[in-house]
Amino acid sequence: MGKHFIHIAVLSAAVGFSSSANAQAPLTLDPGFQFNLNEWYISSALPLDDGKVLLSGQIKFPGEFWFRGSARLDQDGSIDPTFPQFPQSIGQGKLTKWADKIYVSVGQSVRRLDSDGLIDNEFIQMNSSPLFTSLQGGDYHVYPDGSIVMSGLHNLDDTARGFVGLYNLIWFTNTGHLDTTKTHRTGNGAIYEIEQQPDGKFLCSGACTIYDGQPVRKVFRVQPGGALDTTFDSGITWGEAFGFLPLPDGRSYAVGIMQQNSLPLDTLRCIRLLANGELDTSFIYDHNWSLGTIPNYGNLGVTLGTIQHIGNKLLVTGYFQAVNGQPRLGLCMLDITGALSTEFHNAGVGPYSYQDFVYGGVDGAVLTPDNMLYVYGAYHGYTDGTTNDPDQRFITRLYGPDLTTAVSDATVPVQATVRVAPNPTTGHFTLSLPADLGPAQARLLDASGRVVEHYTLPGGAEQQPLSTAAEPGTYLLLVEARDGRRWQVRVVVE
Repeated sequence: MGKHFIHIAVLSAAVGFSSSANAQAPLTLDPGFQFNLNEWYISSALPLDDGKVLLSGQIKFPGEFWFRGSARLDQDGSIDPTFPQFPQSIGQGKLTKWADKIYVSVGQSVRRLDSDGLIDNEFIQMNSSPLFTSLQGGDYHVYPDGSIVMSGLHNLDDTARGFVGLYNLIWFTNTGHLDTTKTHRTGNGAIYEIEQQPDGKFLCSGACTIYDGQPVRKVFRVQPGGALDTTFDSGITWGEAFGFLPLPDGRSYAVGIMQQNSLPLDTLRCIRLLANGELDTSFIYDHNWSLGTIPNYGNLGVTLGTIQHIGNKLLVTGYFQAVNGQPRLGLCMLDITGALSTEFHNAGVGPYSYQDFVYGGVDGAVLTPDNMLYVYGAYHGYTDGTTNDPDQRFITRLYGPDLTTAVSDATVPVQATVRVAPNPTTGHFTLSLPADLGPAQARLLDASGRVVEHYTLPGGAEQQPLSTAAEPGTYLLLVEARDGRRWQVRVVVE
């Protein structure tokens, strides 16, 4: 179930503050952390409570002829010699913290570890159950009680309950057994990526075009129990999302390599979707991503793998060397409008060759509670734009960003204090705003997410007379203030 390179691991970050970290320039290299192995990649990293770091991936130690799925580092990045190898430890893909345990994808299934990164035998090997046989790995989600739902494409043989054959979404108890109380879901191809929204629904992406007997896009959404959500239509007809970032108001970010029929000449890499799945065109989605010196294997071009909030901005990682002609070596920051930010200018990772394949990308990043940022992937060398360390390997520690800026769209819910009257309207209407609103921008979006009107709103005016020449129909008016507050209201034009 390894996510590396094509299906890249996503690790959620806990954002915190640290006075000691703030003494250093934000996002600069911490030279006191050094990992010195040369092969092959790290797909996930999890800082532990004692300051050590658990790694998952394909890691070869000097003098060994096989790859370890996991390793543990001391606080300075050196290998922890007390950490045993297989069969006491195991890994390869995504690490997820749960209570005092850790889940990890291994091959095509999931295992559970204890707080030290060693195998927890209270969670069985899934393939030891006669009801389940793993086939094609995908993703997994851990529920608060430790039970999981796993994607991919796997075989079930639960004849007593009628689940026999290939299934895409499968539920397991917190001991690793097939959950016989759930309705497992099937389709005509593997689901590689899943992410739960705050309302319990799951965003999904993968190879299938039929799910539960119904046609689906390459990005679709299911209800908490797995039934297809027919109110969501992304319009994405080709490609795959390798990472999602849901927002509290039902919108979501998706990164990967995707295409819509309505944009036949555009290959989408980083997008924001409205709550109904439509492309949010108020977010800049058409950046020019460039591989630079990294070879274009399979003619896929740039591959983006993760997106997460860092303070009030978006950190995007993947395999690229420039954005809009600006040097960004595997990672970049965007603001919540999608505009490229100045962080990581001329900074990031360097390429290296392994078995005639050129690597040089970032698979993910995790921000610790004490405001240190770990960056990991498949690369040799890291530069922060000032300091260049060619000996950095696969995982790098940076001093954390400046977190004193405004809150992000992840923490600011859509306000309910904007009103339009009359509504329905024949084209002329008044927008009622909060009294303390400063200068703001407003966009009127049609059903496809296209901006049909753009308004600049002066500060201090609670009543704004506006008009539109839009055709009759239902529209979304989105208001965005400079301080990060957002409002949206449904507008009907007659």
